[in-house]
Amino acid sequence: MLMEAGVAKALITPWRGLPLAGYFNPRPNTGVLDDLHVRCVLFRAGRTVCGLVVLDVCMLSDELVKAILARLREGGFRHGSKLMFSATHSHTAPYVTPLFGTAPDPDYLKLVAEKTVESVLTAQKNLAPSTLRLGSAKDNPLAFNRRYWMHDGRVMTNPGKGNPHIVKPEGPVDRELGMLSIEQGGRIIAVLANLVNHTDTLGGSLVSADWPGRMERGVQASLGYEPTVMTLIGCSGNVNHFDVSSRTDQTSYAEACRIGQAYASRAASLLPRLKPLGAETLTVINRKVTIPYRTLTDEACRAASAVLGRASGAAAEGDMTSEGLASGDGPIARFFAEQTLRYRATCSGKKRAFSMVTLAFGERFAITSLPGEPFTEIGLAIKRGSPFRTTWPVTLAMGACGYVPLAACFARGGYETLPVEGGAPCEHAADLLIRDALRSLGAAHRG
Repeated sequence: MLMEAGVAKALITPWRGLPLAGYFNPRPNTGVLDDLHVRCVLFRAGRTVCGLVVLDVCMLSDELVKAILARLREGGFRHGSKLMFSATHSHTAPYVTPLFGTAPDPDYLKLVAEKTVESVLTAQKNLAPSTLRLGSAKDNPLAFNRRYWMHDGRVMTNPGKGNPHIVKPEGPVDRELGMLSIEQGGRIIAVLANLVNHTDTLGGSLVSADWPGRMERGVQASLGYEPTVMTLIGCSGNVNHFDVSSRTDQTSYAEACRIGQAYASRAASLLPRLKPLGAETLTVINRKVTIPYRTLTDEACRAASAVLGRASGAAAEGDMTSEGLASGDGPIARFFAEQTLRYRATCSGKKRAFSMVTLAFGERFAITSLPGEPFTEIGLAIKRGSPFRTTWPVTLAMGACGYVPLAACFARGGYETLPVEGGAPCEHAADLLIRDALRSLGAAHRG
């Protein structure tokens, strides 16, 4: 049976003034550095149609995914349960899900939904016989575990470049760069890349797809034409691009370009070495995973109230980022204290359900979705336990649940473990994701 594939891409660049997500405070955008897109790749084998939809946004909500699926059904698309939706996690893209008290713009949500439906329906029309080639390399020197053991025995996230109190990183980094190329008529029409790094290099108020957008440009330049390049972010909740041993400024558009080009160069060198996948069957598993919120104690809420009682409440200037929390910045400390109390009132003790979608290409290769921002160790555990030779965990997929640290991290520190409204899953959420991902992969492998 011959595998078919179809590809499409649509523009979702916002208009001027629309606030950008990614930090603790909204930033009305003042212009565009490069465009944002939604990309879709569909696959068909026999009667099975499945695919991947990736948007250049910070994160997706379950509500947005459901709204898009409803529009697809209205448009006659009958394979919505076999689609995996994920975000590239650009911190310079507009809100498409409520975050820290800021709601998305309804008109922009409508645009995103319309363009996503357009890309899926166009990809369906583009389905044609294709050759799939797969490969990987342990070649990702641009990523660093961003949580560090400090001399006081605690762990700090983003402690700052050259901080003399750093002892060592808390954990590892998944160094694998996975790639899948799709060819039609001897020409590559799409490149899919699965890698681990945070998508937050710019800061500021200008719209950008960050390094994944620059990576696409770099791959296209190396090939001499413009195939779609889709970035599938792996488990990078505790990973970013900051090298704390270097004093070089790594917050700029130049840094996004540098990282994007570096990944593009690695992709270009790997493309000729990809091997035919040879898969003739597609298997899709779509199951629900239930992730409880944490249950906050009275002690935690009293501590938050104490912070609010002594904080000045002065407004922060510029971007409110995690670096401000690491340095003891007053407005950031107040923000998290407020979030603790809001979390206790709206989230504590409740549960959420997310779709976990697994796409299996024969018995050799599988892609599985994870909600939120799991730590890199979670992806490594899933790869080790998977029955497939090659497994790609794709995060920021099918909904937002916040950071997913390992259970041991909660007693160590770092802002990823702090409760924020709509995020902060329970302390054993990592174990739940690993368990349910491996169950889905096992079911997919059995066919």
